[in-house]
Amino acid sequence: MAEEAAVASTPPQSSMPPLGSSVIPLVNKLQDIFAKLGSQSTIELLQVAVVESQSSGKSSVLESLVGRDFLPRGSDICTRRPLVLQLLQTKRKPDGCDEEYGEFLHLPGKRFYDFSDIRSEIQAETDREAGGNKGVSDKQIRLKIFSPNVLDITLVDLPGITKVSVGD
Repeated sequence: MAEEAAVASTPPQSSMPPLGSSVIPLVNKLQDIFAKLGSQSTIELLQVAVVESQSSGKSSVLESLVGRDFLPRGSDICTRRPLVLQLLQTKRKPDGCDEEYGEFLHLPGKRFYDFSDIRSEIQAETDREAGGNKGVSDKQIRLKIFSPNVLDITLVDLPGITKVSVGD
């Protein structure tokens, strides 16, 4: 009798993917298209945005979610453009070798396997748009990180709130 009750209370196993697993890639693609077109129209979905004063560790929080160091660092203002970071979980390879890489929207098809190169590209793209004298821009940098070690989520790293102006 007790065995029958335990069997009856076991939920049936479903072969259906989790709710939203097919929607997230579609929404990410639509957001990329809107960003390329420069459209002010966007799909309003929940995103995690990190906001705090300058040099308070916002970027470090995002890096800890990815498990890699790849964002600009320094004693001055480092995040000078919004970084929209799409984390996309990939399947683990059967041989146990995890392939992790990043792709920027402004460099379609180019994969960055070395995360220090991702940092360098963020810095270079920031300087191209905001200048080399600590200027700040509202134009987004869009980066996708593909890894079996992340969850599918979109995060936004914003420039810090400053009380004293620096540079431009």
